[in-house]
Amino acid sequence: MSKLSARSEDYLKAILKLQDQKKVVRVKDLAQCLGVRSPTVVGVVSGLKESGLVDQEHYGYIFLTPKGKAAARTLVQNEDLLRTFFEEVLNLDSEEAVQNACNVEHFITPTCRERLVSFIKFLEICGRGAPKWLDHFRHFALTGEQPPCDRCGEDFPGEKRGCEKA
Repeated sequence: MSKLSARSEDYLKAILKLQDQKKVVRVKDLAQCLGVRSPTVVGVVSGLKESGLVDQEHYGYIFLTPKGKAAARTLVQNEDLLRTFFEEVLNLDSEEAVQNACNVEHFITPTCRERLVSFIKFLEICGRGAPKWLDHFRHFALTGEQPPCDRCGEDFPGEKRGCEKA
């Protein structure tokens, strides 16, 4: 699949969402969902048809092709994983996490996206629970203070990097 614009990616995700909700998608449904005018929808859908990602009956329903459905599902999964990362790792509130996930998902390179998604999946499936550094980061993000040393319980003064008692 060639590189899609952020707008085209949003359309694919919206079509998938509407198909799941309503089973059929019309131009006016998509326009309402995305907060745009119908002529804008027609233009973007035309480009998606040329890319083989959507089909449309003559002046009728819009639906994802198998290729379009696969692309849309991947986009939704990646966005969901990024939202999870922003909520659970960076402790952003849900609304901010959703906004950032959508923005980041569109503009990072494919390799960076793949690595970030892999990292998030790893954190989810790691059987050891949250690593200590992640708990320490959460403490630091919330308080602005470095957590006490796990070995001695003392605070690390200034730029000190480790426990002298270790």
